[in-house]
Amino acid sequence: MANTEPQLALADIQEPMLNTFWPPAPGWWLLALLLIVLLAYGFRFFWKKWQKALPLRQAKAELRLIKQPDQSAELNELLKRLVRCYSPGHSVLSAPVKHWQEFLQQQLPQQPLPDLQKVLYQSVSDQADFTTYLQFAEKWLHKVSVKQLERL
Repeated sequence: MANTEPQLALADIQEPMLNTFWPPAPGWWLLALLLIVLLAYGFRFFWKKWQKALPLRQAKAELRLIKQPDQSAELNELLKRLVRCYSPGHSVLSAPVKHWQEFLQQQLPQQPLPDLQKVLYQSVSDQADFTTYLQFAEKWLHKVSVKQLERL
């Protein structure tokens, strides 16, 4: 009977509960908070980048709608609006057509650009000149980046 008394004395000892996954340790809470902050910062960064590129994407979409020589003024306006979005105080926006043409030619020196005075203000637009201007605009819009537009 001497052996059973120590066993009876141990009978009221309870085993500790097993570790569970909930609630997590404080380190996991900190890690989760850090992850949420990083995700929010990353989302904000990409959202701002996406928003900055929105005028360029819209200009590319509008460019696809311009097909006829009588839309040369709309094409010119589209390019000026794009410059205005990224560089609102640029001097070329209020400059004569000659300066606007020089500015555009500086953007793509290797691409031919017709005489804009003739393309924009002639009563009957020449199909070849309009096509050249349209090709210039397409090439410039596909080549230019948001950073380049902001540096204008």
